[in-house]
Amino acid sequence: MKISTLFFLLSVFWVNLGAVETSPAATPAPAVKEKSLEEVAAQRWTEMNTERIAASADGQPVTLSEIRQQITPFLKEIRNKTKNDSEFNKAIDDLAGEILTQISDRQLVIADFKNNMGKIPASYVDSDIEDTVRRDFGGDRNRFVAALRTQGLTPLSYRKQIEDRITFEYMVGQIRRSAINVGPGRILEYFNKHQAEFTHKEVINFRQITINHGAAESAAEAKSRAEAWALAINDSSKIAPTLAQYKITTRTKATPSTFTEIAELISEDDYASKGGNVGWKSLDELNERVVSELKKLKDGEVSGCLQFDLPGGKSVWFILKREGYKPAGPDTLDNQSVRDVIEDRVRAEAMKAAVDEWLKELRAKNHVEIK
Repeated sequence: MKISTLFFLLSVFWVNLGAVETSPAATPAPAVKEKSLEEVAAQRWTEMNTERIAASADGQPVTLSEIRQQITPFLKEIRNKTKNDSEFNKAIDDLAGEILTQISDRQLVIADFKNNMGKIPASYVDSDIEDTVRRDFGGDRNRFVAALRTQGLTPLSYRKQIEDRITFEYMVGQIRRSAINVGPGRILEYFNKHQAEFTHKEVINFRQITINHGAAESAAEAKSRAEAWALAINDSSKIAPTLAQYKITTRTKATPSTFTEIAELISEDDYASKGGNVGWKSLDELNERVVSELKKLKDGEVSGCLQFDLPGGKSVWFILKREGYKPAGPDTLDNQSVRDVIEDRVRAEAMKAAVDEWLKELRAKNHVEIK
């Protein structure tokens, strides 16, 4: 694609970035007759506006303007990342090649759909356009049409764009769905190959009950309430009297007996609805006093109440229950979160491989010519 890319570089580089400054150390070029301003202006006008076919896919042309439209938004970023003109030109050349391949593949996919399945129902395209008009233009079709004009589009050409997009997404979606199922064998294979990636820090699993200093309580009363609940949780015979003392009613006649049930009833934090379940946490995420207290406990044991003083004279109390502990080390497939991560990765790889193989077959069956 040397000719088409070179032409593209001429038409975009000068328009968007201006001439690149020559290094002071560069060897001066031989003297040539300077062009008049009129000749330079005419040449740049030609470079900016000449249209050419860069490639054809299954007989459908890919034009320079299509490539230019997609590459222009990245010019500034590429300019900032490259050190000199040579790097810049190569980066542009590489990106133009990728875009040319993408456009060609897209046309092959759309042609394959039309040859084998016909056309997308018009109602799909109508619905998509109506959603755009309603969402982006407040339902005003005149504003929508005016916006199309600023992009050099007509309603008919825009409709074709939408039809092509829906067609392409449908075809790619069908191929991806064929690779969506991931068996345990592939999960195990991936885990064995990437085991070094699946390690964990020292972690602990716990529940908590949070008791805040009430607006109508003195500090001593709030502390007494927190201590009463810590005692009740460790001695079930004291739960009913403590509920009565603090006038707490339950949804059922049964007296709550577990840490989880009491957390749902009295805890005053975001974990209350989960029975106080904080889950597995790395020790370096937690307060040192909380870590120290949890390490003293055995799995299933409940702490006393830990008081933390807040700015402004208020305090908060925590009652903790340790559920589990893991020293730092490698993870295993018994960890559901590890299985979920691997399953997502394997599925993504399988879907990409399926699409790549399908596109390879389409290219082999159809004629793609780079001009």
